[in-house]
Amino acid sequence: MWKELTIPVNKNGGNTLYLKLMKKYLLVLILCFAASLTNAQSVSFTDLLSLTSMTNTQAHDFMISKGFKQEGTQTFGGKVFDQYKIGRTPDKIEMMYVGQGSITPNGNTQRSVSYTTIQNSDLDNLLAQAKKSTLTLIFQGADVNKNIFRFDNSLFRATISIAFDKKSGGVDVSQKDNAGN
Repeated sequence: MWKELTIPVNKNGGNTLYLKLMKKYLLVLILCFAASLTNAQSVSFTDLLSLTSMTNTQAHDFMISKGFKQEGTQTFGGKVFDQYKIGRTPDKIEMMYVGQGSITPNGNTQRSVSYTTIQNSDLDNLLAQAKKSTLTLIFQGADVNKNIFRFDNSLFRATISIAFDKKSGGVDVSQKDNAGN
């Protein structure tokens, strides 16, 4: 009298829908991660400070590991600097100038490091990192072309300059000598 009504059910049907949905979410997550990497700066303020005390080989290896390519050497004020460049895209070029290390009387390496970029976001990030670092902001001012921020502590001095139009700027970092000069 009563017939049992059966509805064919694909036991894997729910799982395939779930897997398709998860694949889409994974793809979106990967794309978001890749997009965030394209806008990330190559070096942090802490990296710049660390470079001042590395040996020449360590500094070179560090720059290569960050994706920079050595472009040769430049001389500024009688000092020789290794020039490194990374160009994520033509509008995101970053330059690093790593001074030749000199050995202090106590055997430590000491050098100057300069970083330049045309990315407003990189400059803002480095300034924010410097303000959160162990260095103290001792001067904030401007000249004809740029805003200047000077940071200092017993070991390092750093100057961040940002053009008024925020289209260029740089960071100069050096380790103080034993006398704190």
